[in-house]
Amino acid sequence: MKYLGWARPLGWLATTLVAPISHPFAAFSRWVAPAETSPQTNEEIIELNKRLEEAERAWRSAQLENKRLMQSLEELKVMSVVNSSPVRQVFAPIFGSSSDLSSNVLRARAGRFEGVDVSSVATAAGLQLLGRVISVDERTCDILPFNAKGGEAISAMIMIDASANGLVCRLTPTGSGTLKGPVKDQRDPLTAAAVEPTVGQTVRLLADGVWPQSAQMLLVGKVIAIEPSPDGPLRKIVTVQPTIERLDRVSEVVIRTNAVSDDENKARRRK
Repeated sequence: MKYLGWARPLGWLATTLVAPISHPFAAFSRWVAPAETSPQTNEEIIELNKRLEEAERAWRSAQLENKRLMQSLEELKVMSVVNSSPVRQVFAPIFGSSSDLSSNVLRARAGRFEGVDVSSVATAAGLQLLGRVISVDERTCDILPFNAKGGEAISAMIMIDASANGLVCRLTPTGSGTLKGPVKDQRDPLTAAAVEPTVGQTVRLLADGVWPQSAQMLLVGKVIAIEPSPDGPLRKIVTVQPTIERLDRVSEVVIRTNAVSDDENKARRRK
């Protein structure tokens, strides 16, 4: 090798001349016949992708749960301002519907033993009003969704700001899950201009003696449509949709009641 050292610069010259020409051929050959990846490397990549997908799923699930909890906290703030009386909350799974196939009544696994009575009100996620307890036995109860077909009209308030001020309306179930009804005429005290509802505003229940006080200001839904009333050009009719599209398909409810459970009654008697 030491006797051939003088020829090394000639090799560098040849490499310099040939490299620009050989590069396209090398790139073409790699495209035609790419380097094979070992099966072990492929399995590692697949496993890493699975872990990455699972981590993203868990993160998005946590974000969604955090959003739901934040909304629930906001609802609880509103309820704490409006309702000063303590309310007992009972978590109850839905295990079936009424034997009457034409009815939308839901059956929940909570009854008199847990303090549920016919004055109790059921809510779904986010303090969304679900309905009223219409019958109860020792361990179960029947709940009629407030938006069920043929249901009674309810008094509600369209919230126009962050306070307890709003537009009073009377809503009747339409049979398709929504509610519809006229809005009471209201004027701005400063300008005398009509205060009108807008799409997207929150609607809450008014406990006007028909519903118990524990239901006051529970969430009814959102305004999804507004149309003029046939009774007057300045009057409006709103369509409201619950935040849960199919209330008759929920799997768990929270029953709000002022009654006490059998366990609490026994504890009081022992005292």
